[in-house]
Amino acid sequence: MAAARITSFLVKVASRCNLDCDYCYVYHHADQGWRSMPKTMSAEVRSAFASRLADYTREVGLKRAVVVFHGGEPLLAGVDPILDFARELQRAVGPDVKLDIAMQTNGLLLSDAALDTLEAADISISLSLDGPRHANDLHRTSLKGRSSFDRVMAAYRRLQARPAVFAGVIAVIDPSVPPDDLFAFFDELQPPKLDFLLPDAHHLRPPPGRDANPQRYEAWLIRAFDLWFDRYSHLPVRTFEALLDVAAGLPSATDAFGFGDVNLLSIETDGSYHDLDVLKIVRDGATALAGTVRDAAISAVAASPGLEAHRALLRKDGLGAKCLSCTVVDICGGGSVPHRYDESGFKNPSVYCGELFALISHVKARLADGLAGEPEDLSSRLPADFDLARFELAETSASATRMLTDDARASALARFRSALDFASGLQGPVADAVTALAGRPEEELGDLASDPGVAAWTRAMLAQASGGLVHDVDGKPLRADAGDLVALASRSPRGADIAVAADDAWLRAPFGDQIFFEGRDVAAQAASVVAQALEIVRRWRPSLYEEMRNTCRAIQFVRDPLADPAKIVSFSDDSVPGALFVSVWQGRGLIDPYDLADSLIHEYRHQKLYLLERFGPTVSPTAPRVVSPWRADLRPPSGLLHAVFVFVELKRYWAHVLEAGPCHMRDRAINQLQDTERNLELGFATLRTCSMTPLGKALIDTLDRARRQQPVAA
Repeated sequence: MAAARITSFLVKVASRCNLDCDYCYVYHHADQGWRSMPKTMSAEVRSAFASRLADYTREVGLKRAVVVFHGGEPLLAGVDPILDFARELQRAVGPDVKLDIAMQTNGLLLSDAALDTLEAADISISLSLDGPRHANDLHRTSLKGRSSFDRVMAAYRRLQARPAVFAGVIAVIDPSVPPDDLFAFFDELQPPKLDFLLPDAHHLRPPPGRDANPQRYEAWLIRAFDLWFDRYSHLPVRTFEALLDVAAGLPSATDAFGFGDVNLLSIETDGSYHDLDVLKIVRDGATALAGTVRDAAISAVAASPGLEAHRALLRKDGLGAKCLSCTVVDICGGGSVPHRYDESGFKNPSVYCGELFALISHVKARLADGLAGEPEDLSSRLPADFDLARFELAETSASATRMLTDDARASALARFRSALDFASGLQGPVADAVTALAGRPEEELGDLASDPGVAAWTRAMLAQASGGLVHDVDGKPLRADAGDLVALASRSPRGADIAVAADDAWLRAPFGDQIFFEGRDVAAQAASVVAQALEIVRRWRPSLYEEMRNTCRAIQFVRDPLADPAKIVSFSDDSVPGALFVSVWQGRGLIDPYDLADSLIHEYRHQKLYLLERFGPTVSPTAPRVVSPWRADLRPPSGLLHAVFVFVELKRYWAHVLEAGPCHMRDRAINQLQDTERNLELGFATLRTCSMTPLGKALIDTLDRARRQQPVAA
């Protein structure tokens, strides 16, 4: 197995603290290694880490990394040394790596002067605050046992005035404090993010107070979820949002739920490498890994047996028999690793197993109840004579696809006109732009409204008009600026050509920082490869080429900063309809045009199916997730149907490459055809067990017949 890919680094710039929180895993649990650590990280260790980080980003092709300054209390290291360290790190990795620098603080030393410095260095800040005074002072007191609340609240107010760097609040719950109190308190504060943490515990050190009241944590969690779900869902509570994500088959944003992989490394003040910091709760030396920043490369630590042992615990086969037999294991993932510990190790359910099971079961029931009162509308508005077989094949789909695209275009135009109406009350250049746009010919304005970037802007503007917001994948709000209409008013019609690597912020905004978009230098180099890839499609099947041009309006070049540089990535999303996002850089060079043609066909097929799905659902809204046959995870059946819809076309493509493509692609074509046929066989078998609508069932039958036919000839 490949080494762990480390993208986050928790750096202990100070090992001491100016609070004495009685639940702290550093000072009040098993590992007391902090006592022998230097109080602050020396300049020599900081420089060594910066050098190691720079080497690692170059070695593995890392384009984005996160460094979190931690402690103890990191501000005990001094603001100026922290600023110098941040600048040294940024210089070391260079401009090609997006380096996000953050800090977790208790806030006691967070003065306005300190914030000036930290904000200038673009260091985001998370604050520890357990709730109102009576909640916070239960556990978060000074070294002399005095209240910390007033000083922490002063820090909160300072951070609130600096939204550019305020990342959110972390709160450790005490079940003696009613969740009603916490939500009322935080609702008044409106933090940008809120994370509720259970007290750290394991089987040798159970959660505080549970022996006397076994239901106290379970009751608290369920009550808290209900409050959030029913009254406070506008508060971005990461714990509950992550639970809903995993329940819906999405990746977990926290290690409390779901399966995952190790992507974080800790560095102590002496420069030694360590595993997940919270593992300090289990035993002395539990986090220690071989080497220091002085003598060991990060890549060597990433491949070490210690990290591999941790990685195994995050996979399903790393769980014990009780977890594997549990009905919610795919949501829970066994719980947080430190919470599984006993004298035999970590192959146990979480010490919070009962609480997690009860909470997940309750959440599933609440979601089911929410759907139970709404009758399922499984109908389609497709014409009775709509022929799915003719629609599926590009050579016979012209009239069907034109009907679908015309309908989408009319909807986009109506929505854009609504956005113009909302902006019409503004003055100055925006008012002039609205007038100019509204006066354009219908055909021209329809083209503009159908542009993927304009569609994304329109979605955000209409959400604002109705008092809501749309968010990017990081959960940050996307705000549409009516001033963008000024630039749109001066834009010339783009015609039928696909816009390649256009500098359009709204094509990129929905994806936050999760996706790295290539710069102009790569875009300039890759333009010829795109042209070659499209020419490959045109020569093979002119009808397919024309359909791609008619349904797709933009191609953007992306790179997944967390993936292996050699991996080809691509995606599409209905929030930017008609846009194809593809990687063009593979390893140390540009992608082969035949591989790029695969990516373009792949994403175009998703867009084609999105058009059909606008006319009616293919899957019952209450259909449970199913195991993906080729990824061994749970996915919504609609995702599996999309995959099969894509694979049918790619089977035709790779059969053509095998027959008529260049010699260097022969082995790849053979492998792709074998993989595709196996995936289709498994995919159809799984889909036939799902709750599909009449349209979905008919589409499955159509696709199954299509994949059994001879591939379309060149």
